[in-house]
Amino acid sequence: MTSPEISTPEPARGINRRTVLKASLAVPAAAAVLSACSTTPAASSSPSAAAASAATSAGTVTSFKGVTLQVGTNPGDEPALKEYAAGWEALTGGKAVVTVVPYAERAIKFAGFVATQDGSMDLLYGDPAFTHRFGDRLFMDLNGKLDTSGLLSSVVDSLTVNGQLLSGPLSSDMYFMIYNKAMFAAAGADPDAIPSTFDGLSALAPKLHVGNNYGCLLPWLAGYARTYWVAMYNGGGEPMFNEDSTQVLFNNASGLATFEAIKKGLETQFYDPNVLSDPGADQDTAILFTQGKGGSQIGTSQYWSMAYKGPDSLLKPEDVGACKIPAVTEGKFGTTNAFEGVGVNKYTANPDAAVSFLSYMTSFDGQKAMMLTGESGLPAVRSDVLNDPEIAKIFPIGSVLAEQGTLPSNTWPTPYDTYPVFDAAVNAIAKGGQSSQQALDIAVSSCNELITKYLTS
Repeated sequence: MTSPEISTPEPARGINRRTVLKASLAVPAAAAVLSACSTTPAASSSPSAAAASAATSAGTVTSFKGVTLQVGTNPGDEPALKEYAAGWEALTGGKAVVTVVPYAERAIKFAGFVATQDGSMDLLYGDPAFTHRFGDRLFMDLNGKLDTSGLLSSVVDSLTVNGQLLSGPLSSDMYFMIYNKAMFAAAGADPDAIPSTFDGLSALAPKLHVGNNYGCLLPWLAGYARTYWVAMYNGGGEPMFNEDSTQVLFNNASGLATFEAIKKGLETQFYDPNVLSDPGADQDTAILFTQGKGGSQIGTSQYWSMAYKGPDSLLKPEDVGACKIPAVTEGKFGTTNAFEGVGVNKYTANPDAAVSFLSYMTSFDGQKAMMLTGESGLPAVRSDVLNDPEIAKIFPIGSVLAEQGTLPSNTWPTPYDTYPVFDAAVNAIAKGGQSSQQALDIAVSSCNELITKYLTS
């Protein structure tokens, strides 16, 4: 479900923890290879149910000595997967060789696996965009094979396509609110419980505006409007597109309310007007936040870490707060995710070992060890790990991610590029003086045009 019209991330930004979300919605085209592909059943046998628990308790560990798995991933996930490979080898005797498949080559390479039923790479990078793109033509359904009972529901949902779990979750990185407690306290707000709605934050905007500082550093007009819009819209619990991205479904009250909340934040200058079009986008605004030059930002755990104890941060750790993204409508919270996963190639000759690896990767012991001693910096996907007392000492925002990990977080990946659509819609409000309804109309009509072009190309 892709096309040559999908854009790739800006080269200057590269692929890293800062841009992984945007990159996940821009899968390079592989239509020429996939056009001849079918949903041919896997040549290998399905893994046994016992494999799902192979790496979870000493009494039921299955030996995979002599088995070598090939794992294809992206640069950002390589350190974590190597850590998991070492842990899995110590437990089962099996080996896992982790190889980076460059972003520019990944979709074409994976499409080749489908076309030739190639199982030479047993485990594959599988974020929501890739699992939706390739579906069960490439990825094995893990339902009934991988125990998901302790995993954050939002992460599992994001990797499930048409009822099939096509990837084991690797991390729970998602967007949340990061704020300066001292600035909010000075504005008269409770620093431990800032307003929980965007309207409440907009009402506080005049008090948060002190000198050159404003309530929130958010580069709305620097290519990220869609990201922030989706994080706000998801709280309403309404779909943005239908399953195959051929129908616009956000032309509703939630869509309008989202644009209204954005408009109010811009008009009250809750959002710093000086960084709306910052060419460095959220990388620059994250640095400004660490320098105490803004009241809040919406970002991932990397940006929280930069502010909390980063080498260049001017903030006291105790002044760096974190909470769920505020709601557009009182009590209805959401987010958008930067989740990544690892799926099993349905053509692998080692299905039991592959599922065993994922079982260890998502186990309590594996996840806790990764956070305590690993160097990957990825937040765990298990609520019991994120809420673990030992983890809380080194990662005090774990409970925030655990709570937000139960909320709607769909990124709504599409086979056409809708980033310019939302840039234009928000720009119409910020610089064109358009109404919220007009902004919604722009987004809806532009997406409909993209769908028509996609279906007729």
